[in-house]
Amino acid sequence: MNVTKIRHKIPILTMIAAFALLAAGVFLIIMSGDWIEYLLFFAFTALLIIYGGIRFLQSVNRRKIKEGMIVLGVTWVAAIALMTFDIDPNAAAVVPSILVGAVALLMGILRLMICANCFINNIPGKFRNGISAIICIVFALFLLIHPIANFEFLTTVAGCYLIFYAVTMLFDAFAAIFESDLSEGRLRRRVHFAMPNIFTALKPANLVADINDMREQGKLEHGMIVMEKEQKDFDHINAEIMVHLTTQGVNKFGHVDISIGDTVFSYGTYDPSSVKLGGFISQGTMIRVSKLPYLKHCLDVQEKYVIGYGVCFSGQQLETIKEKIEETLNNSTKLESEYDKAVKEGRGEDAENCKDSASNIVRLGGEVYVVQKGMFRRYFGINTNCVRFADWLLSESGIDAISFSGLRTPGAYYNMLENMFRRKSTRVVRKTAYILSKDIVLNDQLTGKKTDANI
Repeated sequence: MNVTKIRHKIPILTMIAAFALLAAGVFLIIMSGDWIEYLLFFAFTALLIIYGGIRFLQSVNRRKIKEGMIVLGVTWVAAIALMTFDIDPNAAAVVPSILVGAVALLMGILRLMICANCFINNIPGKFRNGISAIICIVFALFLLIHPIANFEFLTTVAGCYLIFYAVTMLFDAFAAIFESDLSEGRLRRRVHFAMPNIFTALKPANLVADINDMREQGKLEHGMIVMEKEQKDFDHINAEIMVHLTTQGVNKFGHVDISIGDTVFSYGTYDPSSVKLGGFISQGTMIRVSKLPYLKHCLDVQEKYVIGYGVCFSGQQLETIKEKIEETLNNSTKLESEYDKAVKEGRGEDAENCKDSASNIVRLGGEVYVVQKGMFRRYFGINTNCVRFADWLLSESGIDAISFSGLRTPGAYYNMLENMFRRKSTRVVRKTAYILSKDIVLNDQLTGKKTDANI
C-alpha cells in the first residue's frame, strides 16, 4: 500500500481558467452565427488531426499500434477530405445542432419519466421535472427541425452555459482563498453547475479501462493507491464517499455509497424479489455492513474497482449525516434474506448456494433494510437512486451539491468529488483506489510510502 502527497490546485489558476471560459461564453453570445460556423469548421478539422495523433501515441504506449494506426488513418483522411473538397462551412452547423437536439430530446423523455415517477410515488420534483421536460423537448424540436436556422440560438445557449460554469469556478477559487468550506459549523452547500451527462455518465467505465491498462503495463505495484492532500489540521478522516467502477451491464454507470467510520451504508436494489427491468426499478433498500469485508466482496466477487474520497467532517456535520441514516432506519424494516430463511430452517447446503445480493450482504455480517416510507421507498434508476440517496445524506454537511441538470449519475458525482479533492481548502482530503483486496488496509494502518501512480 502506498501514500502519495499531492499539491492542490492553485486558486489563481482556477480564476484564470474561469475568466477564459467567461470570455468564450461572451464570444459565443455576441458573435454572428456565420463567424462561428467558419471557426467550428476549421476547429473540427484541427480536432480530427490532433485526436488521431493523440490516439496513435496512446496506442504506442499501450502496445496496441495496429488499433492506433487505424484511428490515425481514418481521422487524418477525414481531415484532408474536409480541407480538399469544397464543403460549405454552414454544414458545420448541422452536426452540433442535431447532436445537441438528439441529446436534449432524450433528456426531455427521461425527465418525463422522472416526472411520472414522482407523481406515482408522491415524492418531490413533479412540477420541476415536468417543466424541464417541456423545455428540453421544445428546444430539441427547434434544433432538429431547422438545425442551420437555429444554430445561432444554440451558440447563445452554449455561451450562457459557459458563463454559468465559469461563475461556479470563480466561487470555487474564492472559497479556496477565504477557506469558507472549512468552517466547523458550515451546513449550507454551494451548488455546482454540472457538466453535461454525455461527458460524465460513462466516466466509471472509462476509469476501469484506464486502471486495466495501467495494470497490464505494470504501472501499479500495489492494489491500494492512496493520495493525500497537503492540508494542515485536517487528518481526522471520519467518512469516505465511495464510487464503484465496473464494466458489467447497467453497473457500468457506477454506484455510490458512504462509510461512516468502519460501517458502510448503501442504497440500491438489494431485494431480489422486487427487482424489475434489470434493476432499473425496485423496492428501495439500504444495507449496513462492515467496511473491510464489503470492500473485499466488491473487488473479489463483483470484480469492481472502488475509488474512495476521505472526508474530514466536523462533529456537527457528521451528526447531521447520522441523523438522516437513523431517519432511514426508522422508516425501514429488516429484510429476511434467502440465506436467513435457509439457516433458520436448517438447510445448510441451500444457505451456501444463496448468491443473491441480500444473501451476500448477510453472509458478510451485514443487514438489509427495506424502506417502507419516504422519498426512497421505491428505487428508480434515473431519479431515486444511489447518487440521490448519498447526496441527501450529505445535504446538510457542507459538501458541495451538483445542479443535476441531467441524470443523477455516479459519473457526475465522481467529477464533483474529484474537483473538491484537487481544490485547496475543502474537507475532501484523501483519495484511495481500492484495486486488489489483498492489499487493503483501513485508514489507521496507512503508511507513509510514496508512489508515482495517479488514478
